[in-house]
Amino acid sequence: MARQGSNNDDSRDLDAAIDAAESMAGVVDGAGGLDLEEVLRAGPDEGGSDRGPRRYDFYRPHNISRTFEHNLQAVADGFAKMGSIDFTSLLRMSVQIDYKGLRQCTFGEYVSELPNPTCVSLVTMSPLKGYALVHVDLGLGFVFMKKLMGGIPDAEDSVREFTEIERGINAGMIERFLDLLRRSATKFMKMEPSFVSLENNANYLSGINDGESLIILKFQFRLDTVEGPVQIAIPQSAFGPVRDVFDPRDALEMRTAPELRDDRRKILDMVRSTSSELVVVLGEVEMNLEEVMKLVPGDILHLPQSVNGPLRVRIEGQTAWLGEAGRLGQKRAVKLTRQLTKE
Repeated sequence: MARQGSNNDDSRDLDAAIDAAESMAGVVDGAGGLDLEEVLRAGPDEGGSDRGPRRYDFYRPHNISRTFEHNLQAVADGFAKMGSIDFTSLLRMSVQIDYKGLRQCTFGEYVSELPNPTCVSLVTMSPLKGYALVHVDLGLGFVFMKKLMGGIPDAEDSVREFTEIERGINAGMIERFLDLLRRSATKFMKMEPSFVSLENNANYLSGINDGESLIILKFQFRLDTVEGPVQIAIPQSAFGPVRDVFDPRDALEMRTAPELRDDRRKILDMVRSTSSELVVVLGEVEMNLEEVMKLVPGDILHLPQSVNGPLRVRIEGQTAWLGEAGRLGQKRAVKLTRQLTKE
């Protein structure tokens, strides 16, 4: 019986696949139509249809809003413009930096894509949390060093790791990148970036989990006829402290469970400690100033309210409840009978 059920399931799956293929192919009557057999043989990237559900990979979350991406682009554009001017002045040659957009992937995927040897630096970007990466094309790094030391900025023939002196020069270059990033982010926050370490082997990088989602800002540097990529990779979770600045609508999503519990506790404590004025109105009567000035002890005020009519209960000046007057022990009391507003 179990085998028969499996066959039925397979048959239904096959029928569903054929129905989907027929809907993709359309009516195949004349020239220009699609062949059903070709559609059935097509791979996952063929067929040209974007309709229908797509698989979601939790290791590659793409949940950056347009507002957040737009603000990141503003920082990146500022970095590119100021960097072009700064490095042109420093190197005394034409330097052009172009922002090439952003992408997302996990830290593990990103590290596996880096060449070996490479030039990648571990940095901090306070008030952002944790570490970030700055990757400079290895050949581009050698060109920078040659020009800074008075040489001809030609591409390096051999691929090798840096010497200790070269590591120090490249560390200074990364610090200059970080200063440009600090200046470009001034509109959004007061960033205080700091250089931590430089590695020629990406496998030695630590401080970021393999499954951490990275936001990678991509740049292309051109030094006369030599060009190469530079990337700034920032963990998405690092934006937690400044998420409300880059995207106020999405700020709550980046808060951790302990932070949310702490927020609720603070709100509850505030509600418990906040006092509110509650007044029970026995009745109201209008009097002119002359009548008020003539009031003396023993005067009786005639109220328009009925003896059995409900009393109004006001909270912070707003009538919120109706109630009945009574007694509780040796004290006067009011029984709430109807709620008028929940605010």
